[in-house]
Amino acid sequence: MKAQRLVVATLLLALTAPPIVGGCSSHRETTTTVERTPATESDSGSTTTTTTTTDDEPDSVLGATAHAIGTIILFPFRLIGDALSLLV
Repeated sequence: MKAQRLVVATLLLALTAPPIVGGCSSHRETTTTVERTPATESDSGSTTTTTTTTDDEPDSVLGATAHAIGTIILFPFRLIGDALSLLV
């Protein structure tokens, strides 16, 4: 009976841990192309391409927890830095 519970708990952990740790990994990529027309006959036209990648999904549970802990740890340092920037 105890061995069955251990097997079920291990299987449950193996099936639920990867989605929780991995979270939702999704990103959006935007490509913008800008073409410039030549001002004179001797000028050649140029094309500039800019690629921007953004994440639309929120952090995973593990990532959100790490961000919260980091924010709490960094808070006093930010206060001291802001106070010093006011003095200088």
